[in-house]
Amino acid sequence: MIWVSFAMDKSDFRKFSTQIISVIKTVDVQSHKPTHASAFLVWYSKPTSDVTSVVELGSGTGVVAFSLAKLYNVDVVGVEVQEELYRLSLEGRSLNNLDERVHFVNADIQNIRDFFKSESFDMVVCNLPFHVGKESTDKIRRISRNSSPALINSFVKAAAYLLRNRGTFVFVTAPKILVPLMDALSKEKLIVQRMCFFHGTIDKNAKLVALKGKKNGGYEVTVDPPQWGEVHGREICVRTFEKSMDVEGTV
Repeated sequence: MIWVSFAMDKSDFRKFSTQIISVIKTVDVQSHKPTHASAFLVWYSKPTSDVTSVVELGSGTGVVAFSLAKLYNVDVVGVEVQEELYRLSLEGRSLNNLDERVHFVNADIQNIRDFFKSESFDMVVCNLPFHVGKESTDKIRRISRNSSPALINSFVKAAAYLLRNRGTFVFVTAPKILVPLMDALSKEKLIVQRMCFFHGTIDKNAKLVALKGKKNGGYEVTVDPPQWGEVHGREICVRTFEKSMDVEGTV
């Protein structure tokens, strides 16, 4: 599916809005579309001036990678294990005219050392799978969403390997796996220095949490003002155009 919506003034990053990714086009399937977590990761990943190279772990069909390249003028590499989503990200790259700035690798993060040198990126970003419980029968949704302690550790170890010393990492996930994630980050010397919670509405429990920090960074933590916005399911409501694709499981 090609996702299309309306533009947002990219100078306005003080208040989170899903409109931050509205200038991006992606090619998706029914079981994998941009979500509030995608937009929240883009918003919280605004880089400092010393960041020129970014790697996204679990890049899906590329919405975060495309957004970072367009909004923040950085070069981005996306790593995606699912070949179906990897192929769609290549189509999306052409739609967004980002062939020179964004590249994708079809690889398992557990084999990341076979594809990259250590400490080769200024920033690592990740929308970490956080669903715990009954698994979906759809292969793409199952791999994209389901979390486990082993998976959390794999993503964190990959981030630590790829990130240069004092480089920045940003993870977005659900509060229910916040404790094991922070424990894994600490063990790899990825020190959380900022965090921000996203709520469906101001009077509801947080749905998402964003963590930002540095490799071998200092230990003072800032909790940013909470953000909120009504969530209708997981996906962002934008106009779509169908694209059929054969995948394992039900769509």
